[in-house]
Amino acid sequence: MQAIDYQERVRRLSQSLAEAKLDAYVGTRMASLHYLVGAFIPWRGAVIVTSSGQVKLLYWANDSERIREEGWGMEVIEFGGEAGFIEALAADLQKSSLASGRIGLDLFLTNTRQEAPGLLLAHEYLELKNLLPKAELVNGTSCIDELMVIKSPAEIERIRLAGHAADAGFYAGLAAVRPGTSENVVAGAIENAMRMQGSIWAWSVTGGTEVGSGPRTAFLKGVTQQSTEKKIGKNEFVILDIHPMVELYIVDLALTVFLGKPNGEHQKLMDCWQDTVDTLWSSLKPGNLVGELCKKAVRVFANHGFQDFGLPMFGHGLGTDARTRPFMNPKSQEVLKAGMVISIGTHLYKPGVGGARQEYPLLITETGAESLSRHPAKIYPL
Repeated sequence: MQAIDYQERVRRLSQSLAEAKLDAYVGTRMASLHYLVGAFIPWRGAVIVTSSGQVKLLYWANDSERIREEGWGMEVIEFGGEAGFIEALAADLQKSSLASGRIGLDLFLTNTRQEAPGLLLAHEYLELKNLLPKAELVNGTSCIDELMVIKSPAEIERIRLAGHAADAGFYAGLAAVRPGTSENVVAGAIENAMRMQGSIWAWSVTGGTEVGSGPRTAFLKGVTQQSTEKKIGKNEFVILDIHPMVELYIVDLALTVFLGKPNGEHQKLMDCWQDTVDTLWSSLKPGNLVGELCKKAVRVFANHGFQDFGLPMFGHGLGTDARTRPFMNPKSQEVLKAGMVISIGTHLYKPGVGGARQEYPLLITETGAESLSRHPAKIYPL
Protein backbone atom coordinates (compact mmCIF):
# COMPACT_ATOMS: atom_id res chain seq x y z
CA MET A 1 0.00 0.00 0.00
CA GLN A 2 1.27 3.46 -0.86
CA ALA A 3 2.53 5.43 2.13
CA ILE A 4 0.95 8.72 3.17
CA ASP A 5 3.32 11.62 3.89
CA TYR A 6 1.65 13.20 6.92
CA GLN A 7 4.40 15.76 7.36
CA GLU A 8 3.74 16.98 3.82
CA ARG A 9 0.08 17.38 4.75
CA VAL A 10 1.10 19.52 7.71
CA ARG A 11 3.40 21.58 5.50
CA ARG A 12 0.66 22.25 2.97
CA LEU A 13 -1.82 23.17 5.68
CA SER A 14 0.70 25.55 7.27
CA GLN A 15 1.11 27.25 3.90
CA SER A 16 -2.67 27.53 3.55
CA LEU A 17 -2.91 29.08 7.01
CA ALA A 18 -0.27 31.67 6.16
CA GLU A 19 -2.13 32.58 2.97
CA ALA A 20 -5.36 32.98 4.96
CA LYS A 21 -3.53 35.10 7.56
CA LEU A 22 -4.24 32.58 10.30
CA ASP A 23 -1.68 31.92 13.02
CA ALA A 24 -3.00 28.44 13.78
CA TYR A 25 -5.68 25.90 13.01
CA VAL A 26 -7.37 23.82 15.72
CA GLY A 27 -9.01 20.79 14.15
CA THR A 28 -11.58 18.87 16.16
CA ARG A 29 -13.55 17.10 13.40
CA MET A 30 -13.05 13.41 12.81
CA ALA A 31 -12.14 14.25 9.21
CA SER A 32 -9.34 16.61 10.26
CA LEU A 33 -8.00 14.44 13.05
CA HIS A 34 -7.77 11.29 10.93
CA TYR A 35 -6.34 13.21 7.98
CA LEU A 36 -3.53 14.79 10.01
CA VAL A 37 -2.85 12.28 12.80
CA GLY A 38 -3.12 8.99 10.92
CA ALA A 39 -4.73 7.03 13.76
CA PHE A 40 -8.32 6.24 14.74
CA ILE A 41 -9.53 8.91 17.18
CA PRO A 42 -12.92 8.24 18.79
CA TRP A 43 -12.59 10.63 21.76
CA ARG A 44 -12.44 14.41 22.07
CA GLY A 45 -9.21 15.87 20.82
CA ALA A 46 -7.68 18.64 18.75
CA VAL A 47 -4.85 18.73 16.28
CA ILE A 48 -3.06 22.09 16.45
CA VAL A 49 -1.15 23.26 13.38
CA THR A 50 0.57 26.64 13.21
CA SER A 51 1.40 28.74 10.17
CA SER A 52 5.07 28.22 11.00
CA GLY A 53 4.74 24.43 10.63
CA GLN A 54 4.46 23.22 14.20
CA VAL A 55 1.97 20.43 14.91
CA LYS A 56 0.74 18.56 17.98
CA LEU A 57 -2.26 16.60 19.14
CA LEU A 58 -4.16 17.40 22.33
CA TYR A 59 -5.98 14.22 23.34
CA TRP A 60 -7.67 12.44 26.21
CA ALA A 61 -5.06 10.89 28.52
CA ASN A 62 -6.81 7.51 28.67
CA ASP A 63 -6.23 6.84 24.96
CA SER A 64 -3.08 8.83 24.24
CA GLU A 65 -0.57 6.01 24.49
CA ARG A 66 -2.32 4.12 21.70
CA ILE A 67 -2.15 7.20 19.46
CA ARG A 68 1.57 7.55 20.09
CA GLU A 69 1.98 3.95 18.99
CA GLU A 70 -0.39 3.95 16.01
CA GLY A 71 -0.01 7.50 14.68
CA TRP A 72 2.82 8.79 12.50
CA GLY A 73 4.81 10.30 15.36
CA MET A 74 3.51 13.81 16.04
CA GLU A 75 3.76 15.15 19.57
CA VAL A 76 0.81 14.14 21.75
CA ILE A 77 -0.10 16.18 24.82
CA GLU A 78 -2.73 14.94 27.22
CA PHE A 79 -5.70 16.36 29.04
CA GLY A 80 -7.72 14.74 31.81
CA GLY A 81 -8.01 14.80 35.55
CA GLU A 82 -8.46 18.36 36.80
CA ALA A 83 -8.04 20.05 33.41
CA GLY A 84 -10.83 19.68 30.88
CA PHE A 85 -10.46 19.74 27.11
CA ILE A 86 -10.96 23.48 26.48
CA GLU A 87 -8.98 24.48 29.55
CA ALA A 88 -6.05 22.37 28.35
CA LEU A 89 -6.40 23.71 24.79
CA ALA A 90 -6.34 27.33 25.99
CA ALA A 91 -3.30 26.64 28.17
CA ASP A 92 -1.38 25.13 25.26
CA LEU A 93 -2.26 28.00 22.92
CA GLN A 94 -1.05 30.45 25.57
CA LYS A 95 2.16 28.46 26.01
CA SER A 96 2.68 28.56 22.23
CA SER A 97 2.31 32.38 22.16
CA LEU A 98 -1.01 32.15 20.32
CA ALA A 99 -3.22 33.69 23.02
CA SER A 100 -3.65 36.87 20.97
CA GLY A 101 -3.40 35.23 17.55
CA ARG A 102 -5.91 34.67 14.78
CA ILE A 103 -7.01 31.06 15.17
CA GLY A 104 -9.09 28.96 12.80
CA LEU A 105 -11.50 26.51 14.42
CA ASP A 106 -13.81 23.76 13.16
CA LEU A 107 -16.98 25.83 13.63
CA PHE A 108 -19.19 25.09 10.63
CA LEU A 109 -19.19 23.69 7.09
CA THR A 110 -19.97 25.68 3.97
CA ASN A 111 -22.40 24.78 1.15
CA THR A 112 -24.42 22.46 3.39
CA ARG A 113 -26.80 22.39 6.32
CA GLN A 114 -25.39 19.08 7.47
CA GLU A 115 -23.08 18.98 10.44
CA ALA A 116 -19.90 16.96 10.75
CA PRO A 117 -18.82 14.87 13.74
CA GLY A 118 -16.44 16.83 15.96
CA LEU A 119 -17.33 20.43 15.14
CA LEU A 120 -16.64 22.68 18.12
CA LEU A 121 -19.65 22.91 20.39
CA ALA A 122 -21.17 26.26 21.39
CA HIS A 123 -20.19 25.93 25.05
CA GLU A 124 -16.63 24.98 24.03
CA TYR A 125 -16.36 28.05 21.81
CA LEU A 126 -17.66 30.33 24.57
CA GLU A 127 -15.29 28.83 27.13
CA LEU A 128 -12.32 29.18 24.78
CA LYS A 129 -13.26 32.79 24.00
CA ASN A 130 -13.47 33.52 27.72
CA LEU A 131 -10.06 31.97 28.38
CA LEU A 132 -8.43 33.68 25.37
CA PRO A 133 -10.13 37.10 25.26
CA LYS A 134 -7.44 38.61 23.02
CA ALA A 135 -7.56 35.84 20.40
CA GLU A 136 -9.53 36.22 17.17
CA LEU A 137 -11.44 32.97 16.79
CA VAL A 138 -12.76 32.33 13.27
CA ASN A 139 -14.03 29.44 11.19
CA GLY A 140 -11.04 27.60 9.73
CA THR A 141 -12.63 24.63 7.98
CA SER A 142 -11.99 25.93 4.46
CA CYS A 143 -8.20 25.89 4.89
CA ILE A 144 -8.02 22.14 5.42
CA ASP A 145 -11.09 21.21 3.37
CA GLU A 146 -9.45 22.65 0.27
CA LEU A 147 -6.56 20.23 0.82
CA MET A 148 -8.78 17.22 1.53
CA VAL A 149 -11.20 17.58 -1.39
CA ILE A 150 -8.83 16.28 -4.09
CA LYS A 151 -7.60 12.80 -3.28
CA SER A 152 -4.05 11.57 -3.75
CA PRO A 153 -3.27 8.16 -5.30
CA ALA A 154 -2.59 6.79 -1.79
CA GLU A 155 -6.00 7.98 -0.62
CA ILE A 156 -7.78 6.56 -3.65
CA GLU A 157 -6.10 3.22 -2.99
CA ARG A 158 -7.52 3.17 0.54
CA ILE A 159 -10.98 4.24 -0.64
CA ARG A 160 -10.96 1.41 -3.18
CA LEU A 161 -10.27 -1.03 -0.34
CA ALA A 162 -13.18 0.43 1.62
CA GLY A 163 -15.27 0.00 -1.53
CA HIS A 164 -14.35 -3.69 -1.62
CA ALA A 165 -15.52 -4.00 2.00
CA ALA A 166 -18.79 -2.24 1.13
CA ASP A 167 -19.33 -4.60 -1.81
CA ALA A 168 -18.77 -7.60 0.43
CA GLY A 169 -21.26 -6.20 2.91
CA PHE A 170 -23.91 -5.51 0.28
CA TYR A 171 -23.52 -8.99 -1.22
CA ALA A 172 -23.93 -10.56 2.24
CA GLY A 173 -26.91 -8.35 3.00
CA LEU A 174 -28.57 -9.21 -0.30
CA ALA A 175 -28.15 -12.91 0.48
CA ALA A 176 -29.65 -12.43 3.96
CA VAL A 177 -32.80 -10.56 2.90
CA ARG A 178 -35.63 -13.07 3.16
CA PRO A 179 -39.24 -12.94 4.42
CA GLY A 180 -39.27 -13.33 8.18
CA THR A 181 -35.62 -12.34 8.67
CA SER A 182 -35.11 -9.38 10.99
CA GLU A 183 -33.37 -6.19 9.93
CA ASN A 184 -30.82 -6.78 12.69
CA VAL A 185 -29.89 -10.19 11.30
CA VAL A 186 -29.30 -8.65 7.87
CA ALA A 187 -27.22 -5.87 9.44
CA GLY A 188 -25.16 -8.46 11.30
CA ALA A 189 -24.42 -10.34 8.07
CA ILE A 190 -23.31 -7.08 6.47
CA GLU A 191 -21.09 -6.16 9.41
CA ASN A 192 -19.43 -9.57 9.49
CA ALA A 193 -18.64 -9.48 5.77
CA MET A 194 -17.17 -5.98 6.01
CA ARG A 195 -14.98 -6.92 8.96
CA MET A 196 -13.69 -9.90 7.03
CA GLN A 197 -12.64 -7.42 4.32
CA GLY A 198 -10.69 -5.19 6.71
CA SER A 199 -13.27 -2.65 7.91
CA ILE A 200 -12.37 -1.41 11.39
CA TRP A 201 -15.51 0.65 12.08
CA ALA A 202 -18.95 1.42 10.68
CA TRP A 203 -19.61 5.16 10.55
CA SER A 204 -22.05 5.46 13.43
CA VAL A 205 -23.61 8.92 13.10
CA THR A 206 -26.74 7.46 11.47
CA GLY A 207 -26.82 4.28 13.54
CA GLY A 208 -24.03 2.24 11.96
CA THR A 209 -25.08 -0.24 9.32
CA GLU A 210 -28.63 0.72 8.35
CA VAL A 211 -31.28 -1.76 7.30
CA GLY A 212 -34.87 -0.55 6.90
CA SER A 213 -37.79 -2.45 5.44
CA GLY A 214 -41.41 -1.89 4.45
CA PRO A 215 -43.03 1.09 6.20
CA ARG A 216 -39.67 1.97 7.77
CA THR A 217 -38.37 2.91 4.31
CA ALA A 218 -41.27 5.31 3.78
CA PHE A 219 -40.81 7.96 6.45
CA LEU A 220 -41.29 11.38 4.85
CA LYS A 221 -37.82 12.86 4.29
CA GLY A 222 -36.59 9.76 6.10
CA VAL A 223 -32.84 9.48 5.53
CA THR A 224 -32.15 7.21 8.53
CA GLN A 225 -33.21 3.61 9.18
CA GLN A 226 -31.13 2.08 11.95
CA SER A 227 -31.74 -1.66 11.95
CA THR A 228 -34.34 -3.09 14.33
CA GLU A 229 -35.93 -6.40 15.23
CA LYS A 230 -38.67 -5.80 12.63
CA LYS A 231 -39.20 -8.83 10.40
CA ILE A 232 -38.88 -8.24 6.68
CA GLY A 233 -42.12 -8.97 4.86
CA LYS A 234 -43.12 -9.83 1.32
CA ASN A 235 -43.65 -7.12 -1.30
CA GLU A 236 -41.52 -4.61 0.59
CA PHE A 237 -38.68 -2.24 -0.14
CA VAL A 238 -35.53 -2.94 1.87
CA ILE A 239 -32.81 -0.28 2.14
CA LEU A 240 -29.25 -1.40 2.86
CA ASP A 241 -26.97 1.51 3.83
CA ILE A 242 -23.36 0.57 4.48
CA HIS A 243 -20.43 2.67 5.79
CA PRO A 244 -17.17 0.71 6.22
CA MET A 245 -13.88 2.30 7.21
CA VAL A 246 -10.58 0.87 5.95
CA GLU A 247 -7.26 2.52 6.84
CA LEU A 248 -9.24 5.54 8.15
CA TYR A 249 -11.09 6.07 4.84
CA ILE A 250 -14.86 5.70 4.62
CA VAL A 251 -17.13 4.57 1.81
CA ASP A 252 -20.89 5.14 1.84
CA LEU A 253 -22.87 2.62 -0.24
CA ALA A 254 -26.66 2.49 -0.06
CA LEU A 255 -28.86 0.53 -2.45
CA THR A 256 -32.40 -0.77 -2.34
CA VAL A 257 -33.92 -4.22 -2.65
CA PHE A 258 -37.52 -5.04 -3.52
CA LEU A 259 -38.63 -8.35 -2.07
CA GLY A 260 -41.58 -9.75 -3.96
CA LYS A 261 -43.75 -8.28 -6.71
CA PRO A 262 -44.15 -4.47 -6.89
CA ASN A 263 -47.62 -3.03 -7.36
CA GLY A 264 -48.37 -0.01 -9.54
CA GLU A 265 -47.47 2.58 -6.89
CA HIS A 266 -44.25 0.77 -6.09
CA GLN A 267 -43.31 0.73 -9.77
CA LYS A 268 -43.96 4.45 -10.20
CA LEU A 269 -41.61 5.20 -7.33
CA MET A 270 -38.99 2.81 -8.71
CA ASP A 271 -39.19 4.38 -12.18
CA CYS A 272 -38.79 7.89 -10.78
CA TRP A 273 -35.85 6.82 -8.64
CA GLN A 274 -34.02 5.13 -11.54
CA ASP A 275 -34.63 8.09 -13.86
CA THR A 276 -33.17 10.44 -11.25
CA VAL A 277 -30.17 8.19 -10.70
CA ASP A 278 -29.46 8.00 -14.43
CA THR A 279 -29.80 11.79 -14.80
CA LEU A 280 -27.27 12.39 -12.03
CA TRP A 281 -24.78 9.88 -13.37
CA SER A 282 -24.89 11.37 -16.88
CA SER A 283 -23.88 14.78 -15.47
CA LEU A 284 -20.88 13.67 -13.42
CA LYS A 285 -18.05 15.23 -15.40
CA PRO A 286 -15.23 17.55 -14.35
CA GLY A 287 -16.11 21.18 -14.91
CA ASN A 288 -19.82 20.72 -14.26
CA LEU A 289 -21.46 22.80 -11.55
CA VAL A 290 -22.76 20.70 -8.68
CA GLY A 291 -25.75 22.97 -8.14
CA GLU A 292 -26.86 22.70 -11.77
CA LEU A 293 -26.75 18.90 -11.95
CA CYS A 294 -28.69 18.74 -8.69
CA LYS A 295 -31.35 21.06 -10.13
CA LYS A 296 -31.72 18.63 -13.05
CA ALA A 297 -32.41 15.83 -10.59
CA VAL A 298 -35.02 17.91 -8.75
CA ARG A 299 -36.80 18.45 -12.08
CA VAL A 300 -36.90 14.69 -12.65
CA PHE A 301 -38.69 14.25 -9.32
CA ALA A 302 -41.24 16.86 -10.45
CA ASN A 303 -41.68 15.30 -13.88
CA HIS A 304 -42.73 12.05 -12.21
CA GLY A 305 -45.02 13.80 -9.72
CA PHE A 306 -42.75 13.02 -6.76
CA GLN A 307 -41.62 16.59 -6.00
CA ASP A 308 -42.98 16.32 -2.45
CA PHE A 309 -41.12 13.08 -1.73
CA GLY A 310 -37.70 13.37 -3.39
CA LEU A 311 -35.11 15.16 -1.26
CA PRO A 312 -33.02 18.00 -2.75
CA MET A 313 -29.81 16.50 -1.40
CA PHE A 314 -27.73 14.37 -3.70
CA GLY A 315 -24.65 13.26 -1.86
CA HIS A 316 -21.41 14.35 -0.28
CA GLY A 317 -17.68 13.83 -0.44
CA LEU A 318 -15.87 10.81 0.95
CA GLY A 319 -12.53 10.56 2.67
CA THR A 320 -11.62 10.45 6.35
CA ASP A 321 -15.27 11.23 7.05
CA ALA A 322 -18.58 11.00 5.22
CA ARG A 323 -19.37 14.68 5.79
CA THR A 324 -16.84 16.36 3.57
CA ARG A 325 -16.81 18.38 0.34
CA PRO A 326 -18.22 18.44 -2.22
CA PHE A 327 -21.74 18.70 -0.83
CA MET A 328 -24.21 17.84 -3.56
CA ASN A 329 -27.24 20.14 -3.39
CA PRO A 330 -28.94 22.68 -5.68
CA LYS A 331 -27.44 25.67 -3.85
CA SER A 332 -23.84 24.48 -4.14
CA GLN A 333 -21.37 26.62 -6.07
CA GLU A 334 -18.84 23.78 -6.17
CA VAL A 335 -17.36 22.68 -9.49
CA LEU A 336 -16.61 18.99 -10.03
CA LYS A 337 -12.89 18.31 -10.40
CA ALA A 338 -10.86 15.23 -11.24
CA GLY A 339 -9.70 13.57 -8.05
CA MET A 340 -12.83 14.24 -6.05
CA VAL A 341 -14.45 11.19 -4.48
CA ILE A 342 -18.17 11.45 -3.80
CA SER A 343 -21.10 9.36 -2.69
CA ILE A 344 -23.79 10.36 -5.16
CA GLY A 345 -27.19 10.24 -3.52
CA THR A 346 -30.83 9.82 -4.47
CA HIS A 347 -33.45 9.88 -1.72
CA LEU A 348 -37.09 9.14 -2.49
CA TYR A 349 -39.51 8.29 0.34
CA LYS A 350 -43.31 8.24 0.04
CA PRO A 351 -45.40 7.38 3.10
CA GLY A 352 -47.77 4.52 2.45
CA VAL A 353 -45.75 3.32 -0.54
CA GLY A 354 -42.09 2.89 0.37
CA GLY A 355 -38.68 4.37 -0.16
CA ALA A 356 -35.55 3.92 -2.25
CA ARG A 357 -32.06 5.25 -1.68
CA GLN A 358 -28.84 5.56 -3.62
CA GLU A 359 -25.56 6.49 -1.96
CA TYR A 360 -22.90 5.37 -4.37
CA PRO A 361 -19.12 5.88 -4.25
CA LEU A 362 -17.58 7.43 -7.37
CA LEU A 363 -14.22 8.86 -8.36
CA ILE A 364 -14.39 11.90 -10.64
CA THR A 365 -11.85 11.34 -13.42
CA GLU A 366 -10.58 13.50 -16.28
CA THR A 367 -13.40 12.21 -18.49
CA GLY A 368 -16.30 11.38 -16.19
CA ALA A 369 -16.94 9.21 -13.15
CA GLU A 370 -15.52 5.82 -12.16
CA SER A 371 -17.60 3.47 -10.05
CA LEU A 372 -15.95 2.38 -6.81
CA SER A 373 -18.47 -0.45 -6.35
CA ARG A 374 -19.05 -3.47 -8.52
CA HIS A 375 -22.80 -3.38 -7.84
CA PRO A 376 -24.78 -1.34 -10.39
CA ALA A 377 -26.91 1.54 -9.12
CA LYS A 378 -30.34 -0.04 -9.46
CA ILE A 379 -33.15 -1.50 -7.34
CA TYR A 380 -32.46 -5.18 -6.78
CA PRO A 381 -35.44 -7.55 -7.21
CA LEU A 382 -35.67 -10.64 -5.03
